[in-house]
Amino acid sequence: TYSVNTRWAADSRDSATFPTKGWYRKLSAEVGIPPSDLTYYKTNFQSQFFYSLQTKKPYTFMWNVELGYGGGYGGNELPFYKNYYAGGVNSVRGFKTGSLGPRDENDDSKGGSRRFVNNFEIYAPLPGMKDDKSMRVGAFFDAGNIWGENENASFDTIRYSIGAAFTWISPIGPLKIVYAKPLNEKPGDKVQNVQFQIGQIF
Repeated sequence: TYSVNTRWAADSRDSATFPTKGWYRKLSAEVGIPPSDLTYYKTNFQSQFFYSLQTKKPYTFMWNVELGYGGGYGGNELPFYKNYYAGGVNSVRGFKTGSLGPRDENDDSKGGSRRFVNNFEIYAPLPGMKDDKSMRVGAFFDAGNIWGENENASFDTIRYSIGAAFTWISPIGPLKIVYAKPLNEKPGDKVQNVQFQIGQIF
């Protein structure tokens, strides 16, 4: 495979770990070009907006949007190992990591060519630890899904969840614990109410 990749990003956040204001945007594209055996394209967009709420306590509002679209050309399809996935701590919480979207004959997630993730979250310091910059709690509302090439990407198929999260910049790296409740799980969805992650904040 021969591929061409490009990326653009802009970041005005006041912190890379626990932002309270600013805007982060990222746009990327990948194209598999001839004489590759596989010719395909993928485009990705992410936007994260942070706003410090003017209240007596230092609350922060966060809005994250992620879009992905891919496909093949020249008689090819998007390679299966380039598929998008969603579900888990960093996308739609309350659903098992990578479990949303199309399934194969073994009922395992196989990803898809289109991805949508939307997250709203309000962060606050851990109660009783106002000046501690290493811990915070949050309440969130997530939405998103994955669709295959011939599936209808409609609002009726989007999954939703709500919940709470605890984040700690620990000595071994960022640690996040989530409790989430899906709002509209469908038969066959793989629900996971408690989720845990080390190494990435969002």
